[in-house]
Formats: sequence, structure tokens, C-alpha cells
Amino acid sequence: MSTSKIQDSIQKLKNHNKDLGIFPNLETIGSYDDFSQIVFLDYLDEQSFSELIKIFKSSTESYRKGEISTLQENHESIIKFGSTCVHEFTHWLDHTSTLWGQRQLILIYNAINAWTNQDEQEFYRIVIANSERYRARLATYYTENYKIEQERSVGIEPWGYEYSCGIEFGADGKPRVDRPFVCTVFSNSSKQRIVRVPFSMFALTEANATYAEFKLKAQGIGLLDHDSRLVQQKIWTQEVMQNLYNPNLVIYSVATHCLANSIKTNDVLQAYEFSSALATLCLNLPKDLYHLLTVPNEFKIWGNRVQALQEIADPGFAFFTIARQAPKFQSEMSVGQWLEESVKNAGLPNLETINDLVAVEMKKLEDEVIQGKYTQKLLSLLATGRQNFECRGVWGENVLSMETLNQDLMYLPPIVLGDQYTVSVASKTIPISPKEMEEWIDQIVNIEVSIGQFIRSCRF
Repeated sequence: MSTSKIQDSIQKLKNHNKDLGIFPNLETIGSYDDFSQIVFLDYLDEQSFSELIKIFKSSTESYRKGEISTLQENHESIIKFGSTCVHEFTHWLDHTSTLWGQRQLILIYNAINAWTNQDEQEFYRIVIANSERYRARLATYYTENYKIEQERSVGIEPWGYEYSCGIEFGADGKPRVDRPFVCTVFSNSSKQRIVRVPFSMFALTEANATYAEFKLKAQGIGLLDHDSRLVQQKIWTQEVMQNLYNPNLVIYSVATHCLANSIKTNDVLQAYEFSSALATLCLNLPKDLYHLLTVPNEFKIWGNRVQALQEIADPGFAFFTIARQAPKFQSEMSVGQWLEESVKNAGLPNLETINDLVAVEMKKLEDEVIQGKYTQKLLSLLATGRQNFECRGVWGENVLSMETLNQDLMYLPPIVLGDQYTVSVASKTIPISPKEMEEWIDQIVNIEVSIGQFIRSCRF
């Protein structure tokens, strides 16, 4: 395939992902496309990647040994590279090795196979997959940015918050009482509303990816000498706090805000760690367990919408419900201990039981797969996801970081660089040749464009 053709195909994928993708891509240096399951690292070409990966692996080995390394002189580029990789890889892991993610994959591939089979009786699967992708991200229509004094909306001044419950509109433009969603309204110290943000799958997956990114950055800073470490720690802390209270970036932090407010912690990294663990658990929570959730009194004012949230097994609702009943933060309590007590308080079985239920549910999902040209690709991806689930567990242990990225813990995908080269970052990379990647990109973009045309042709 010519360079210009693959460039054009990749750009089409990214354009579609921006409008339809399950995972937010607000930055241009890296992205994950859920329709093709490709991780992109746009700001590097093959040469710069080759130079950088050697330094990164050297720094990773130094971190393992607890030594100050070449990271000292290459700090900015190494941290940018490592944190971007773990952020996008975590999106891929959530999409392939959680119960929610595997269901999404099956919907996507069933739609793809229905189209390539050209079985018109199966085309409804295309509409279902498209609808679920929209629901996973929730349209920007449901986000409200309020006009207030700008200096009070951005900065490090803590926000007030309140929780509410809205309902989606159907494709016919009518309110869907069976499709509610939970959201958070943030306000400043003057009680002025800043933003209302829906608690979509964006919020949960970003809690995971952002924590992995922050953990790697913290590890990288820890490798610097004393004076450099103090300077970088101050700069990074300011950056984190500014982003945390930036209404334009609230999708990245709303889950962490909710968790920190519930367990009463001011430790930002700890709040991200705990919110990531809870988010992963909720992405894995089997549908049958939603009716066991003990609903806090403050949510009962939502009336029948609570039952509807349980019926549709909304992971965002599960996060809210468990977080509001979680034990307050204690420094001596591990993440696993805290989460065990949290699920008990919320009326759920223990973590081991939930983990076993998820493993069974994942295997059962294969019964929903339809046959077609890309069925084997899907089954292989699901099997890899189950293997990675065994490593991550129900709440996402072995978070990607400097020490885990190059260990033989989990399979990770290759990365497509800005000049279209396919490269491996992790030592345990799913095998796919550059030629195979180019062919897949060409095939999948044509399928997505065709599917989009079909969706636009559907009418009431």
C-alpha cells in the first residue's frame, strides 16, 4: 500500500474515532481507536522511536534497581513517551480484558461481520453497535458548561459538587425513561455552577488511563537527583491540580473527584489509585449483581430511574453507589482491603467471588459471536483479553508502569507511529507484521465508512 493511501486511511479512522469512539482523544500525541483496536503514537517516527525506546528501557532497568539513570538528562522525553504509552495501552486493556469491554468488542465485530456477510437480516447489529458506542461516551449535548467568571472556573480552588440523574433522548427525539444516566454538577466557592458532566464510560476508562499515566510520571520523578526531583515534583503537582480543576478536562477527573469526596482524601495520587481500582471493578461487574447493590438514600430521590440504572447495568451508577458507601481513607489500608470493604458495604459478594463470576461470564460471551470473515480475529482478541484479565484481576492489579511495561505479565498491542511504522514497545507484544497492520487498516476503514453510510440511510 502506498504511503499516501495508508496516511489517508489512518486519518479517516481518526476522524471517525473523534466523532464515534468510546475513548476520549483530546490530545494529538497518542490515541486509541476502539473500532480497529489500534494504538497510535502520532508524535514519533521510526527513527525517533528507535532512539527513545533504548533510553526508556535503560531507564526502566535503572528504576528496577533503584538507580538514578539516563532519565536524568532525558527526563522530559522519556516521561512523555512512557506516560503516553501506558495511557493508551490502558484504554486497550479496558476494551479487551474487562467484561464491559469484551461485550463492546462483540457488538463491533458482529456489526462488521454482518456487513461483510451482506446479510440484510443481520444489519440491525450495525445500528445496535453504533448506539452502544454513542451511549458509552454520551453526546456532548448532555454536558453543560455554565457561564461564570473565568478566574473562578480554572485553578486550584476546590469545587463543590452535587449528584443528579438525567435521561437520554431516543433516536426519535423522545425522552427515554429507560435510559437514565448519572452526572455530577460542580460549582465554585460562590455557589456558581461551573459544569455538569455525565458519568459515562469515558469517566471510568479515563480514571484508569490517567492513573497509569500519573503513576509512571511519579516514578520517573523519583529517579531524579534530590534537587531536580523537588523542582519537577512542584511543577507536576501544579499541573495536576490545574488539570483537576479545569472544566475542559473534567472528563479525565470526574471519577476521582467523586471518589475523593466520598472517602475524604486530599492525596491526589491516592485518589486516582483508588478510583482506578473501583472503576475497573465496575467495568467488570456482572449484570446479575446490580440488583444486589444497596442504594444510598441520597439516590432514592431519583425514583424509578434507580431501577432503570440497575436494569441496564450502568457501570457509572455502580461506581457512584459503591463510592458513596466506601470506608473513609486510611493510610494503612491497601487498595484491595479498601475495595473489599467497599463492595461489602454496597451489598455485593467478595472480590474473589466477583472475579470468578466475571471469568465465567467472559467465556459465555463467545456464544453471542456470529460467524464471518473477522470472527477468528475477534475470538483471538477475546482469548488474549481473558489471559490479561487473569493477570489484572477484577479490579485491575498490575497497573502499567515503568516496572511492569517490559515484564512478561500481559500481552499488549503494537503501536502505529506518526509515519505509519508499526513497532513494539512491550516485551510481550501481540504478533502482527507491518504488512498485516497496513492491510487491516485498509480493510477496517473501508468497512467503517460503509457502515457509516448505511447508518445514515436508516429512517423511522
